[in-house]
Formats: sequence, structure tokens, C-alpha cells
Amino acid sequence: MEPAEAPVWCRSFWGSLEVSRGAPKPRERLRRAAARLLLPQGFPDSVSPDYGAYQAWDSLQALCSSLCSALSARAVLEAVGVGDGSASVTGAALTWLLRDGVGIVTRIGFVWLQGSHLDCEAKQWRFVADLLNDVALVLEILAPHWLSLGPALLVMAAAARCVVGVAGGATRAALAVHQARRDNVADVAAKDSSQETLVNGAGLLLSLLLLPLLDGRPCLTWATLVLLLIGHLTFNLAAIGSLTLTSLNRPRLRLAIGWALRGGGAAGERGVACAGVGGARLEVPRPEQVNPREPLLPGFGSRLRLHLGAPLELLVSSEAELRKALECGSPDYIIVIRPSQSWVGVGLRRGAPPEAAVLGCAQALILEQLLGAPMEPGTPLGRSLEPLQRKIRKCPPGAVPWGVLAETSRLFRDLGPALLRGLEAAGWDVRRPLLAVDEWRLEWAEPRPGHAP
Repeated sequence: MEPAEAPVWCRSFWGSLEVSRGAPKPRERLRRAAARLLLPQGFPDSVSPDYGAYQAWDSLQALCSSLCSALSARAVLEAVGVGDGSASVTGAALTWLLRDGVGIVTRIGFVWLQGSHLDCEAKQWRFVADLLNDVALVLEILAPHWLSLGPALLVMAAAARCVVGVAGGATRAALAVHQARRDNVADVAAKDSSQETLVNGAGLLLSLLLLPLLDGRPCLTWATLVLLLIGHLTFNLAAIGSLTLTSLNRPRLRLAIGWALRGGGAAGERGVACAGVGGARLEVPRPEQVNPREPLLPGFGSRLRLHLGAPLELLVSSEAELRKALECGSPDYIIVIRPSQSWVGVGLRRGAPPEAAVLGCAQALILEQLLGAPMEPGTPLGRSLEPLQRKIRKCPPGAVPWGVLAETSRLFRDLGPALLRGLEAAGWDVRRPLLAVDEWRLEWAEPRPGHAP
């Protein structure tokens, strides 16, 4: 008989990996050193499941962008007169100062217009930033070939790059919040910066080999640029597609509501079923089912301009309209839609619970669905909303369909909480929504939800 193995009193783990006893081998030491340098502590348990795929695709797109930047840097130097004996130093300096000045104005203007939306649509603005980065690269490479337009092209490229810097940095921080799972946002962001530095170093070495080969070969330069830009956009799409965000923004909430109204996915996919209105079955999609369908550009997929947290003067124009809005609303918000203007506003009550913004946005998106394709009568929600869809389409120009608002508010008293429970059961984070809520709040004496006069 073989002797019984001695019991193991204690085992050692490095993260989720068991480590053998004794001195580590050189390869193991190298692997641990690389992990400390490039990966967040506790990887993979300390980050989201999509971290590895996203970082891999993001590193590939960063390498393509680094190589393109090397080509554009040479073109910028040519455009400002480097190597041209007839070029003016003062002219080159003025062009450079103009680029910086336009960049400052563009950066301030972009933050003023879109700063509050970068968190809410991180994937969309991440993709926009990469598109603008490629546009800026092309403009810079075109500059030395059209000397009369060279300064203008360089200024436009500088403006695009400033938008790229703001949008790229802000969305990178938003994605780090999603990836961190142990309150380690700073560690995730630092390791992302370390990975980017390593990729840029590899791009620098490749650029030293590539630029001499392309010198004096414009056709080969453009062919290389086109291939790198195609690779850059392809890897970006793959990186964004690998993300599975669980926070609710407007596009993802719109897709989830559309799924619930249809009673399932377009290709027969099934989500998470829960009890809906009157005991009817309500089906809600999971985050991994919604994220691949999310639009890649901001604002796409919406039929109405939604103002969440709207001021009173935008919602109503008289005391009579305010009285109607209160009668047709809910205790925590009032909602007004003007179909002819493609506008819907939600006024949030001061002191309302956090879920009031989600419920108000969801009701506004259901009203938006009423203006879209015909409801499917085969689903419980479709049967309830089909008569309202016919009414709202007959609304006169400039009028507010108060009857439809009253009916949807009555329906939403039960549907809203059921929808929130279903979203939470499906894996969505309903406590920290990213719905771009404005800061206006309303205070009225007594909410009077009910039927319209």
C-alpha cells in the first residue's frame, strides 16, 4: 500500500491562482512582475468580466493610432515649412499659435455643450473620439499637399484633436468606474495608462522602422495610412462591442423597454420574466442582450427630444396647463409631450426618491414608442397601449394629449415598479442610472395623480 499523503495545513494563492510552495521559478517571478506593472491588483477578480477583451482590443487600436500619429507628425512639420528654405519662421509660429488658440476655444465649447453627457453615453463618445482622431490625422497628412489650405487644415485638425482629448479622457474615466469591482478605480486607471505607455513605446519603435521606408513614396504612404485607419476603426468597434455595461442610460433603457413591449427579442431571444401589470408576464432583457444593440453614435435611435428634469416654463404655459399636468402625472413627477414638436419633458418633484428619474424617463420612452411602429396586440403591454397609440397619433399640432398622459400614468403606477424589479432581476444597476438628468426641480402643494378632466 502506498503511504497516505500528509495533510495540507495551508495553501497559498496569488489572486485566484494557487501558488506552489518553495521559491518561485524565474518565469513565475517575471509573470508576477508583469502583472504588477500592467494589471490591476487582484486581476481577474477585481475587475469586470469584459476587462480582458476590452483592454486587448483597445491596445491594438492604440498601436494603430500611434503609427498613424507618426505619419501625421511628419506631415505637420512639412506643412509649417520644415525643410523648405523659403518658409517663414514667423508664419510657422503664427500657424502654431492659431492651432493652440482654436484648440482652447474648442475644448471649452465642447465641455460646455457635452460635458454632462460623457458619463451617460461613454461608449458613444468613445467611438466619436476615435472617429474624430482619424479625421484629424487625415487633415494633417493632407496639409502639406495643399499649401494654400495648409494652415486651415491644421487648425481644423487641432480643433478635432481637442475634442478627442476631452471625450477620450472623460470616457476612459467612466469606463474605469465600470471595470473596477473593488473600489479600485485609481488602480484600474493607472494600469490602463501603463498599458497605453507600453503600446506607445512599441509604436515608437515600429515608427522608427516605418518612416524611412515610406520616405518619398506617397502612394505607399497613403496605402499604409488607409490600412492603419481601417484597423484602428475595426479594433475600436471590437473594443466597444466587448463592453457589457450594467448602468442604465437612455439608449439602453429605450432598448429594454422596446424588448418588454414586444415580449421578447427580435430574433426570438428570451430575457428574464417577472410579474407585470395585473399578474401578466413582463419580460426584461439582460445587459449582455442589450449592449450589442446599443447605437454607436450619440442621439441615434430616438424619435423625441427628451428633457429629463425640465423647468416649469418649458412644461406648461399657464396655470390651467399646470393643473392638467398635475392631474395627469404621478406623485413624484409630471410629464408633458408635444408630438408635433417631437418633444417630451419630465418635471421632477423636489425631494423625490432616486428611482423617480428612472420611472419618469421610462414613461417618456413608452410615449416615444407610441409614436413609432404599431404595437403588437399579441403581447399584454401591446394590447393595453394600442388604443393609446391611435389616440396620440390623432393629436392636433401644438396640442398636448392629456388623455393619453393620464392613461399612461395610470398604467405606469403598477407597470413602473414591476419594470424596476424586472430590470434589477435581469442584472441592471437601477440605483445609479446615467440618464442625463437636468438640475431643475419642482415643488407643488399636493400631487393629484388620477384621471384627466
